[in-house]
Amino acid sequence: SFKAPPPGQPKVELPADSPLKLGQKVHDLHDSVARRHFRVVVIKPEVVERLDLSDYENPRRWRWVLEGGRWVEVELWP
Repeated sequence: SFKAPPPGQPKVELPADSPLKLGQKVHDLHDSVARRHFRVVVIKPEVVERLDLSDYENPRRWRWVLEGGRWVEVELWP
């Protein structure tokens, strides 16, 4: 929920009267607490790798690089 306390923060640091609590639902798009915590993140990868260790005798690794709007795949040594 967008009304939860920050993850990883000690529980003793949150005041008892805080509007942040686990399990709260947001019922209104104009909820001020939820709107302050809402973020949109756009991830635009340029390089992606995959490592497959499921077959001990044949481990595999790949890299994809975005070049000119197309992904170019190269198989690598693991």
